[in-house]
Amino acid sequence: MLGSNLANFLINSGHTVFALVKDEQSKSILSREANRVFGDINNQRDIEYFIQKSNPDFFIHLAAQTQAYDSLKYPYQTFYNNCVGTLNVLECLREYGKARGIVVASSDKAYGELIGDTYTESHPLKGIYPYDASKSATDLISTSYRKTYDMPIVITRACNIYGIGDYNKQRLIPGIVNSHMTKKSFTIRNNGQDLREYINVDDVVSAYIHIMKYAEGSGFESAFNISSGDRYTTLEVFNLVADIIGVAIPHKIVESHGFEIKRQFMDSTLLQKETGWKPQVEFRSIIPSVVDWYLNNLK
Repeated sequence: MLGSNLANFLINSGHTVFALVKDEQSKSILSREANRVFGDINNQRDIEYFIQKSNPDFFIHLAAQTQAYDSLKYPYQTFYNNCVGTLNVLECLREYGKARGIVVASSDKAYGELIGDTYTESHPLKGIYPYDASKSATDLISTSYRKTYDMPIVITRACNIYGIGDYNKQRLIPGIVNSHMTKKSFTIRNNGQDLREYINVDDVVSAYIHIMKYAEGSGFESAFNISSGDRYTTLEVFNLVADIIGVAIPHKIVESHGFEIKRQFMDSTLLQKETGWKPQVEFRSIIPSVVDWYLNNLK
């Protein structure tokens, strides 16, 4: 979702965009004007070819295993994809040596359990579960390349991203809408009490644009939180989406399994101070149009 929205924004702003695509999805909002190059970040030769083909001024690394529950089933693939994939990308960019800015997507999960009131960039990276730990490792690899080889790398740690263009039905909002459309029960895990911060994809795109400019200027800071202040439990989001649809959605609430962080609050003060970025989209105001998009496009 983020990759397609960001690529489309850059294309509409007059930039030439190359996208490394592992496989062509049947549905995607990625613009036809994006230059697709097929390959896998786990194959270093694919990355080398992609860089030779695109000759990038800026490189944004978003590819990763993104599903925490899948990571519990497939820990080896998760660590390999997130760690080796990142290593391949950064090593090839080190050899290329011409990128003016490199942005690597980590995650709020890289911090592990919250210590104190909010995650700040100085919070220790203590991911425990496979997805979380692989993101901590991604962070450390990126910091190593930045400091050892003086590469213009900036790491992003965003809270939960929502918005149009996400066809992954394992994610919360498209999953809820899909349950409504298919009349299948939606499972609300951990009693629906996981407390998360949500940010609209348009705000994240805006943050990345600001961060790319910052990276080019060889800014002092190496990592930024991207957050909105919009905090909801899973059950609150479910009820809000159900109210917008206007009918009861089949669902079941299950107990906690103990493999997820229960409470995540982020602080993006540093990003706002260093780049001037601020979130513009409020969750309750935009969610009706987001749900409407899924009702019309998720079939």
